[in-house]
Amino acid sequence: MHGKTIVFLLLMLALTLQVSAIEAFRVTTVTADVAEHEYSGPCPHRFEFTGRITVNRAGTVRYRWIRSDGGKGSEETLAFATAGTKPVSSYWQLGAGMGSYPDRWMAIEILAPNSLVSRHARFSLKCIPMVMAPVYEISGLIDSGAQGNLIAGRQVKVIVRRGGATILFQAVTLDAGGRGSYRFTRALGSGRYQVVVERLPYTGSSTLSVCYEGTVPENRWVELSETSRRALNQDFTVQFVIGWDRREPCW
Repeated sequence: MHGKTIVFLLLMLALTLQVSAIEAFRVTTVTADVAEHEYSGPCPHRFEFTGRITVNRAGTVRYRWIRSDGGKGSEETLAFATAGTKPVSSYWQLGAGMGSYPDRWMAIEILAPNSLVSRHARFSLKCIPMVMAPVYEISGLIDSGAQGNLIAGRQVKVIVRRGGATILFQAVTLDAGGRGSYRFTRALGSGRYQVVVERLPYTGSSTLSVCYEGTVPENRWVELSETSRRALNQDFTVQFVIGWDRREPCW
């Protein structure tokens, strides 16, 4: 009996060690970021937030967004099939008329399986009435080179991004020479912007197979400030080739 007791105890010890080796499901890290840290212009204004939640194994996370004014978003769940990281997002629209909102923030609060709060994603807002707000502008031309007439009637989309998020876009129809122009003034303020051009699907009829190959330059970066409110001549040249032997257009 003594030998059997020892074997039993050893088995129980091995089982206990095996169970303890299985780490409990938990959130290991959580982060929150805001696309714009400062905005000055017409209000209300919408701030976009992104977050990343990382877990150590499969399971379901319960979380919510919290704000500096005491507001709390609804509880949300995020299922993980394995250990890893998943993105989440939210927004906060605030401001009306005149006024300043300094040092505001949003963060992610993990409710389960463990308690954890991300760092605060901070931002500041200064509201300026439309009649008083200075005009900020980004504008330029779209050209298609010497053979631009071959893509007359086709469209491109000019996109303005800030902090990685698209804030404005405009469709431009190319004229008989394959040229067009764009101009943005709404929702612009001090800050750094990226301008890119993408093709829009061609719905017209053509005997040519035109293949879009991007633009030169590929993108433009623009810095606007209270002392430099206009970024003019942000021009792009459309690159394309004609596929004479193709049956279907690739534009």
